[in-house]
Amino acid sequence: MISFLHCADLHLGMRITRFDPATANKLREARFDALENVLKAVREQAVDFVLLAGDLFDDLTQDFLVAQRTFKILDEAATVPVFVLPGNHDPLMSGGVWDRRPWDEPGKRVRLLREAKPVEVAPGVRLFPCPVLRKTSLNDPTAWIAADRGPGEIRIGVAHGSLRVREDLPADDHLIARHAATDKQLDYLALGHWHGRRAFDDPDGVPRTAYPGVHEPMRYQGGNDVQTGWVPAGGANREEFLDSGRGEVLQVRIRAPGEPPEITPLEVGRHVWREEQRDLSSEDDLVRVIQDVANRDKRELSLLRLRLTGFLDAATMLRLTELREILQNRYFVGELDDTGLHIRPSEDEVKSLAGQGVLGRVLTRLQAEANSTDEGARRLAERALLLLHQLAREAQG
Repeated sequence: MISFLHCADLHLGMRITRFDPATANKLREARFDALENVLKAVREQAVDFVLLAGDLFDDLTQDFLVAQRTFKILDEAATVPVFVLPGNHDPLMSGGVWDRRPWDEPGKRVRLLREAKPVEVAPGVRLFPCPVLRKTSLNDPTAWIAADRGPGEIRIGVAHGSLRVREDLPADDHLIARHAATDKQLDYLALGHWHGRRAFDDPDGVPRTAYPGVHEPMRYQGGNDVQTGWVPAGGANREEFLDSGRGEVLQVRIRAPGEPPEITPLEVGRHVWREEQRDLSSEDDLVRVIQDVANRDKRELSLLRLRLTGFLDAATMLRLTELREILQNRYFVGELDDTGLHIRPSEDEVKSLAGQGVLGRVLTRLQAEANSTDEGARRLAERALLLLHQLAREAQG
C-alpha cells in the first residue's frame, strides 16, 4: 500500500488588494500557516510522500524571501519527499523562480518535477509528472504518458490543467482528456488548477481523478467571485476557481495496482470565509442574527460578510450598531451590508399617505389580509403594504 497527500494551488506570495494592507499581509501569512498545517498532517497521517500539483507560487516573479522561505519549510520541516509540479501560474519558463536559488538545485526532501518522464517514488510506485511549460497551451499535458503498466506497478499521474468535462472550457487551458486516468492505466490522477475539491469517476464508476481544492481559502463562501483582488490566470469569475471557503488537501491510499484509491479530504486551512444573507421582518429576527454571529466558534479566524434585507421599525434599526460592533471587534474581518434593509413605516404614516381614495381602500383590504392566519398570505400582504407606502409617497412627492 502507498499513502500520500495531494495538494495544489497554494499560490504563495499572492497579491491581495481587497483589504487594507495590514489585513492583506495577514492573509498572505495565513497561506504559510496553512502550509505548516499540511506538514503537520504529513506527520499525523504517516504518509509516504507529498504531491504539490502546480501553482505552489502565485507567479514566476516571486522575490527571493518568499522562494527561500517556501523551500526551507518544505525541505526542512517535511519528514517525507515532496514532489513539486510547476503550474500555469508558475510555469517552468526560463528566468523564473525555478531557475533561481534555492530552487535551481535539489534539496534533501524537495524535488522539482522538471521533466515529463517517470519517477520512481517508492519500490513498485511510479509517478508520471506533467510539468507546465507556459501559461497557456492547446496540448493535453498527459498525452506523453504511455499506457504500459509494469508487473505489480502502482501508477500515479500528476498534472495541472482543466479536465475536459464540458465543451465550453477555454481551448488553451491545458485541457486534459476526461478519462486520461483510465486511458493511461493510472491508479490515480492528481490534478491542480481548479480551486474546488472535486473527484471524477472513470467509466467503471471508480473515482481515480481528483482536484484537492486550495489549502487556504481565497474568497467568501456564497459569493460568485474571488473577492480578494486576485485574478486566476485561467480566466476571471469561472466557477472552477471558486473555492469552498475552507482550506483542504486530499489523503490518498492505494492498496494495490488497479484497486480503487481511498480519497479522504483533510482540513488544513487557517481562515474560514463566509458570505451570508438574512431577510429580517421583526426585532426577533435581528436578535437571532446578533446572537448567532456573537456566539460562533473561531470568530477571530473568520471572514464574514453579512448582507441584510427586509424591513424593520426605526427603533429596531438602531440595534444594527450592536451587530456592526460584533463584526468589527470579534471577527478577523467582519463586514455588514445593510443597504437592502429599510425602515418599516408606521400604520398612521401609511394611512396619512394613502388618504381616502383608491389607495385608502386598498390599504383597508391589505390590513385585513395582514391579520390572516395563513403565513403565506400574511407575508404577501405585509410586502404589499410596504409597496403601497412607497407608491403613496411617490404620489405625494
